[in-house]
Amino acid sequence: MIGERPLGLTFLATLEAILSIIEINIGILLFAVGNPLPAVLPGLNVGLNGTVLVGIGVLGLFVSYYLWSGQAFGWVAGAVLLVADLIVRILLPVMFGGAWIVYAIFLELDVVMLYYLTRPSTTAFFGGESVRAVLQTQRVEMEPSIKEMKFTLRLVRKSSLSIVGAAIVVFYVVMALCAPFLAPMADVSMGQGGDPMMIPHEGMSLIPVAPNVNHPFGTMQGQYDIYYGCIWGARSALRLGVLVAGGSVLIGLAIGIIAAYYGGWLDEVLMRLTDVVLAFPGLILSMALIVVLVPIGVARLDAVMLSLTIVGWPGYARLIRGEILRVKTEDYVEAAKSVGCSDMRVIGRHILPNSIYAVLIVLSLDIGTIVLAAAALSFLGLGATIGYADWGQIISLSLNWIYANPTAPFAYWFTFIIPGLFISTFVLGWNLLGDALRDILDPTLRRK
Repeated sequence: MIGERPLGLTFLATLEAILSIIEINIGILLFAVGNPLPAVLPGLNVGLNGTVLVGIGVLGLFVSYYLWSGQAFGWVAGAVLLVADLIVRILLPVMFGGAWIVYAIFLELDVVMLYYLTRPSTTAFFGGESVRAVLQTQRVEMEPSIKEMKFTLRLVRKSSLSIVGAAIVVFYVVMALCAPFLAPMADVSMGQGGDPMMIPHEGMSLIPVAPNVNHPFGTMQGQYDIYYGCIWGARSALRLGVLVAGGSVLIGLAIGIIAAYYGGWLDEVLMRLTDVVLAFPGLILSMALIVVLVPIGVARLDAVMLSLTIVGWPGYARLIRGEILRVKTEDYVEAAKSVGCSDMRVIGRHILPNSIYAVLIVLSLDIGTIVLAAAALSFLGLGATIGYADWGQIISLSLNWIYANPTAPFAYWFTFIIPGLFISTFVLGWNLLGDALRDILDPTLRRK
């Protein structure tokens, strides 16, 4: 035992946190430098593997955090997340095989942790001598949160905007997940090179072909299939939006929290750094960063994500700084400090939960804006490579056909109207969802 905490739980939670940090760093390394072992792992999908590693690592960090909480809720949350992690690690090798077997290495750790969590000595630590007792204790602890959750669900049902926005977002998520079934890969003669994100094409004719049986949305310049590009473009849009917004939020939260909580010269230095980034127009700075990153070996789409992340974090830093400056003077924060709570506990348990809502609202609104910015960069020739399944890239290839000729000016309307509708509805869905979240989560509005 360490104090009142079982030694085994402490050891396993710490080990899970260390391994999760390693996985996150490896995922970030894949994004930054590409495939480090091309001879050993040829054809490695850097983007997909990097995303999986970062996702599993974040999941593991949540597991270790909840196991350290010392509450029945921590037991339940930790067990649920462990089961989810276990399922993911089993499904990846089964579905993909090959190099994905490395994700199953930590299966033993998940099994050991689940076994340890169900031991009587461990469940007693979380408030009961059995799993049922722990669940009962957790229900009592969570009663106020459950009531608040029910109130939030009532607000969601009353908000038509939230339902419409969520439906649009879910539609695109399902489309991205089902892309291999909605638009299967073509044979090797159609120029994909084994990469499903590359749009298949028949021939190299510059004149687009109208929608037909073989190409439901027609083809664009170069005979790239618009239907395939729009379906797989949902994956590209979600990846860009979620990764860029997530990276911007993490950087902005870290800088904003440190600046607001500790203040003084640290606040001045961090905020002046933020002002320097904000002094440049966002799109212009992104273009300059891409021009610098691509020649040094960074993939073009990765360069787009990195540049948009660098441009996006200052807004979150200033937003969370203002919220924390407001919250940190509240009585409950001073009370937590007076009883000896560490800075990490004060920030994590008292300040951040009461100041994060504004960030979540802006985050949901920014995902659509990020996709628009990425589409603009692709349209300008600084985004995805030619033929990549990206909505902005499709419109870029359709540039010469927006106005066809005086006698039939919109003969090739499908080359820009269809991908434009995909971009517009995607952004609309996130904007509606963000507006609804503001009405639901903002404490100054939710009780009105």
